[in-house]
Order: sequence, then structure tokens, then C-alpha cells
Amino acid sequence: MTTSIQQKRTYEEITTRLQTMVQNDDLKPGDRLPPERQLAILFGVSRNSVREAIKSLEQHGMLVSRPGAGTFIAENNPASLASAMGDAFARERHRLDDIFELRLLLEPQIAHLAAQRIKQHELAELQDLIHAYKKNLGDGLPVFFFDQAFHDAIAAATGNQSIILLMEQMHDLLRESRDEALQSPARNAKSLEDHHAILAALNSHDPERAREAMTEHLKHTREIVFTSTTGEK
Repeated sequence: MTTSIQQKRTYEEITTRLQTMVQNDDLKPGDRLPPERQLAILFGVSRNSVREAIKSLEQHGMLVSRPGAGTFIAENNPASLASAMGDAFARERHRLDDIFELRLLLEPQIAHLAAQRIKQHELAELQDLIHAYKKNLGDGLPVFFFDQAFHDAIAAATGNQSIILLMEQMHDLLRESRDEALQSPARNAKSLEDHHAILAALNSHDPERAREAMTEHLKHTREIVFTSTTGEK
């Protein structure tokens, strides 16, 4: 579980590493920034977060975008860039934590209700999604699509059209917590294990067990993401 101490450590890690890059002349005024994916992995945030942070820094004159060429460090004080960029990434990490907090409020309750109403063919669909997830994981292919589909199928199993519609409307928001840049072997393997536990609870039609399994799954995922200091999450 992410604490305020961990959030502070994350902020300090980002700021320190940026300042080190500047001090070591890895980044200088006029230099082009690394690609978004590389920055996302470096700072343990989503590519969307990187993109928005860059836009914000451009508005503050810290970065300069040159169409067709890329984004470059502006000709100004590099130390102020490090500080501003660290602030921007810290804000984006906080927003991602907000998303996980929202998921923890909603999805365990959805699993609780689904356990009471789920039908045999829906259980079979969840099992198929786990098989597909495991196959892609073994083949080194992306699995975030099957992750989202698994959670959507649980929402559908409630039979509550308002819940289904809400989850559909929240796809863009929740997708950020499943961004490709936030995936890792550790996270994906743990998610597969957690999905098995959730399915077992649903198969037993045990609402409390299903709620607990979903809660643990989301806490595991959040912890892996937010204790990252490198590309491994």
C-alpha cells in the first residue's frame, strides 16, 4: 500500500535523478529529451503522464517542442528544469494513486455482487480470459487487454446495467492504471495469480471472499507500481 512516505520518496527519487542527469551533463540546454516510453520507464509513470508533464513544462518555458524534431530542453537554468520536472512527475504519480483509490472503492464491491449473481457461462468466460492472459504472458506478448476484459466481465456478471455502463465510461481513466509502460513481469505474474484467486471466489459464489480477493489484487498491483524506482514494477 502506498503511503505518504513512499510518495515523498518517489518525488525525491525523480527529482534527484533528473538533477543528476543535468549535473552530469547527460541533459543540457538544447538537448533533445529521451523518447516518451523511455522516460515513462525511467520514472515509473505512464506514457500519458509523461506526455502531459511535457506539455506542462512547455507551457512554463522549460521545454521547447520542434515539430518533426522532438522536444528539447530550453535555454535556461537546467537546475530549475529538474525541479519543475520533478514536481510535474510527482503530481502525475499522485493522480495515478487516486485512480487506484477509486478502483479500490468500486471493484471489490462489484466482485461482491458478481459472486452472488454470476452464471456458469460467465465463469467459463473468465476462465478463458485467464488462459489467454497466461498464454500471452508465456509468449512475451502484452496482457493488459485481457486484464481489462477480465474486470469488465466481472462487472457484466453483476447484471446491473448501471455498473456496466459506469465501467465502460471509466475505461479511459482506468486504462491509465493499466498503461503498457506500467506493465512488468512481476506485475503480470502477480496479476495472473490474483485473477485465479478472484475466479475461485466467484466460482464458489462467496461474496466476502470475492471482495477480499479483488481488494488484495488491487493492493498488490498498486504496491508493485508505486514501489518502483526503475523499469521493474
